[in-house]
Amino acid sequence: MTSFREMRFDDLFKINSLVFDALTEVYSLTFFVTHLLEFPGLTQIAEAPGRDGRKMGYIFGHFQAKRNKEPHGHVAALTVSPEYRRLGLATALMDYFFTAADHKGASFVNLFMRASNHAAYHLYCSMGYAHRETFVDYYPDHPEPEDAYEMRKYLPRPLEVQ
Repeated sequence: MTSFREMRFDDLFKINSLVFDALTEVYSLTFFVTHLLEFPGLTQIAEAPGRDGRKMGYIFGHFQAKRNKEPHGHVAALTVSPEYRRLGLATALMDYFFTAADHKGASFVNLFMRASNHAAYHLYCSMGYAHRETFVDYYPDHPEPEDAYEMRKYLPRPLEVQ
């Protein structure tokens, strides 16, 4: 049975097979360490059963609560190993983060994704996320930059009667 837990520092040296997947954005070690330090509780890793506990996928998120802006959770990185896709791991990781953001008082959760990643787009839409905005040439690929979609899902909140 797959197990989910908060990511630890030693996991950062065991996720290379996930980080270098063609559909995963590559971030520096500093990026991951910063998220572990600044946003405890907003990361999860999925591990396969067995002694080796092969890393199946992960999510890194953060919480933003700036003045004059709605507090929100942002999915900075989500990936699932190709051999474990279509098993519900991405959905489970996203659900975890959505709940964690809700507990922190977020108004919504957002993420950015490549416009060409149709499988991810359909996954997010099936989870209730909506395409909010397109950022032209967001990913500085060579020879052609690629657009990004901002996907957003609002957290339900009770209406206040005045």
